Amino acid sequence: MSHESQKQVRIGVAGAGVFGRNHANKIRANGRAELVGIYDLSASRAEALAEELGTKAFTDLSALLAHIDALVVATPAVAHGGVARAAIDAGKHCLVEKPLAATAEDADILCDHAAQRRVVLQAGHQERYIFSAMGLFDVAARPNRLDAVRVGLPSLRGADVSATLDLMVHDIDLARLLFRADPVQIHAKRLAGQPENPDAVEAVLTFPGGGEARFLASRAAEERDRRMTIEYAAGTVSIDFIAKEFKDGPGFGLHADFATRIPDPMGAATADFIAAILGEKPVVISAADGAAAVRIAETIDQATRA
Repeated sequence: MSHESQKQVRIGVAGAGVFGRNHANKIRANGRAELVGIYDLSASRAEALAEELGTKAFTDLSALLAHIDALVVATPAVAHGGVARAAIDAGKHCLVEKPLAATAEDADILCDHAAQRRVVLQAGHQERYIFSAMGLFDVAARPNRLDAVRVGLPSLRGADVSATLDLMVHDIDLARLLFRADPVQIHAKRLAGQPENPDAVEAVLTFPGGGEARFLASRAAEERDRRMTIEYAAGTVSIDFIAKEFKDGPGFGLHADFATRIPDPMGAATADFIAAILGEKPVVISAADGAAAVRIAETIDQATRA
């Protein structure tokens, strides 16, 4: 699509919440994109954000789609599948915030439709940029064990789906990359919340060769905690994202200054999305990877009800 490289990519944002605002600001800050409008079912929310950002408000998705080349989907997760499918079927490129969809079936449909329409479909797993900046994806060895804790205070944001799809899905995606495989066995337990929509979940994933990932995700905690330890034969890498502590136990030459190396992961994802639309590089975070994370999250939630 080199013919598109001479013009700005016209991008709209679906969802006028916190993530919608963040994505819209990244689009505005990118010199190769034009923020065309904000879509939201709530006219007042769409109008407020559009006025703040100097763009147009839409409550009719098809009306916005008629004026854009690409859409960033930052609606509540249960709407990701429907909104993204409408955009893709209209021939628009899509960046969909995590999770790619609320069900594995919907995620697979998005992948299939994007392939048929030959449009870019990028999953919003921006934390990959942080781990790339650390250098963890350059480590040749696979871990023996990974432990990830991702807990926060009670919040209605993201509560339309389980804590697994809302929070743990980040760590699922990262573990797939570090173990370079999908899990072969999954055990899980609901710690809080309703069976159909748990607020706290712990899971154990076993990977080919016996590697193990243990996850704890909660949106019902009394204080925030965000840590990861990755055990290799040569030693343990530990990261405390809240205390900003980083230990490269194996001496892999990892980068403790990762926060300064990648100060704006969402901005980097926006730039990569635009570059993929313009045919300059492949999609950095593939729809297939986004769908795989949803599929594993769904299996975890099913295991909590077994």
